[in-house]
Amino acid sequence: MEQINEAASVAHEFTKHYYEHRDKRKAMKGFYMNNGLLVFNGNNISGDTEVADFLQKLPPTEHIIVTLDAQPIIESNAGKTNIIQTSGTVKIDSQKSKAFQQSFLITAVDTKWKIVTDTFRLQDGICGEIKIWIKNF
Repeated sequence: MEQINEAASVAHEFTKHYYEHRDKRKAMKGFYMNNGLLVFNGNNISGDTEVADFLQKLPPTEHIIVTLDAQPIIESNAGKTNIIQTSGTVKIDSQKSKAFQQSFLITAVDTKWKIVTDTFRLQDGICGEIKIWIKNF
């Protein structure tokens, strides 16, 4: 139970810090492992510098987190590792808000949490396809 509470606390602080940096367009270098991977709507970007550069080139965003879940991974020689899942809405460059889902695998490196993998997906396209499928059913 203690590990789950710790993972939840880490997730809350980590995501607050992460989305504040994203939305205020602060530098993202150092958030990812040197070989960290971002899968952004199906596009793979690997490496801390490459991910930071990619995120900096995206239009301005405003994230609203609706759900946050975290689970610890059993500790190993690699140290503490958690899975974090978020969902909510994101406004991109003053456009209409869109639903999104994001999953992080983070690990403790010295005194900082680093992203091993990050998967971000906008959800509106899937919902539209489902509505069309149901209508045609």
